[in-house]
Amino acid sequence: MTQATVTGDGVDRQATSPPTERAIKIVELLAADSGGSLSLTQISRTLEISRPTCHAILATLTEHRWAVRDAQTNGYSLGPAVVALTRTAGDRPFQHPLRELHTATGFPVFVARRDADTIAVIEATGDASRGPALQPGFRMPLVAPFGRDFVAWADAGDQQRWLDGIGEPSSALRARLSAVLAEVRDRGVVLERLTPEYVSVYSALRAMGSHTGADSITIRLAQAFADLTVVDFLPGELDSAATVAVATVSAPIRNPDGTVVMSVTAAPFGELTASAVRSLSAQVLATAAAIEAAR
Repeated sequence: MTQATVTGDGVDRQATSPPTERAIKIVELLAADSGGSLSLTQISRTLEISRPTCHAILATLTEHRWAVRDAQTNGYSLGPAVVALTRTAGDRPFQHPLRELHTATGFPVFVARRDADTIAVIEATGDASRGPALQPGFRMPLVAPFGRDFVAWADAGDQQRWLDGIGEPSSALRARLSAVLAEVRDRGVVLERLTPEYVSVYSALRAMGSHTGADSITIRLAQAFADLTVVDFLPGELDSAATVAVATVSAPIRNPDGTVVMSVTAAPFGELTASAVRSLSAQVLATAAAIEAAR
């Protein structure tokens, strides 16, 4: 039975639970490091919690998606379950800009957040009647060629790990992806081509549910997608025809330190002229800037 305590002000309060306090401190530490990840050792030392106790708490938080563990670095970051709990009107600085983007373009739009080795959609507006419905809860692995808006501005080591995630790409694919990342940095947005392969892969990921991580199945899907379709648009390709089929246009959302932690996407799922693609890109970039300013 929990014992009541009497404080200096004479008010009876219930005694606190040290195990619960340790779990809360870990969640608060992960939240303070938004966009990054912390190792077990870092968390243990920072909070002065024994390594075995810290590991047990993190295992429980991970099981319930309050934390996620990066399969490559073993670092921990805040999980999607916590994000879902905080989705109130006052804690969604992207809600208004997202609705404005949808109203201005008429296209479905969504915001996605990086969770360790996955990307999770956390807010969406609009009906995706012409393509896969990427609604909150949809997840994809952060391996090449997915998540270019999250890695184009990363350091060389992070980009190499992203590329290595799909095994041993051909020299042609490696060169293509390197050129695409450079082009994404230059123009500021990711352009996803609308192809039968795109629809098939994203429909498969959606069917796999909300726990899609970088496992063997999703990595094979990423490999197949990269091998069977032309990734993004390089200079000159956008103007090579009267119209081009575009699935999505995405721009990064950065923390004050410049780290890309989220992205905003408009999803036309159809044919656009090069001029229309550039206009939509400018709108998506403006929305990303508005979200950054509001955070």
